[in-house]
Amino acid sequence: MNAMNAAVLAAILLSLSCFTPPAAAIYKCEQAGVITYTDVPCDGQQLTITVPETPREAERKTDEKSLEREKKEVAKLQAIREQRERQDKQIRDLSARGAAARERKCKSLALQLKWREEDLRDAPLGSQDKARKMARRAAEKYRNDCQ
Repeated sequence: MNAMNAAVLAAILLSLSCFTPPAAAIYKCEQAGVITYTDVPCDGQQLTITVPETPREAERKTDEKSLEREKKEVAKLQAIREQRERQDKQIRDLSARGAAARERKCKSLALQLKWREEDLRDAPLGSQDKARKMARRAAEKYRNDCQ
């Protein structure tokens, strides 16, 4: 949640907390033929009138429900983002391991090529053809896998 959303949310919650709900019940009392309305029970006969929700209270409840839905949506999106980040990290790790393995293989093939070329230089006259063939194959393998 960014700072602007947090500020808006704080302002909404602050404005909602400033309103006090009306009394839950109003009592209609009749004394000596005079009808009065009070928020406390009266002596004798009484009629309780329940005050319906004001539009402001209904809006507040709707806002609270909307806020809860938005919180759930934010949590869901956060979980999706974290999952994608984990997947991206796994892909980067696999890629790095593959590059490291390829580098090790190429170093090994380069070393084998170097040894085959040394063997060709040091080979006696009768086995130079075999040493030349092995050096050529090592060079082909190196070029094929590493270049």
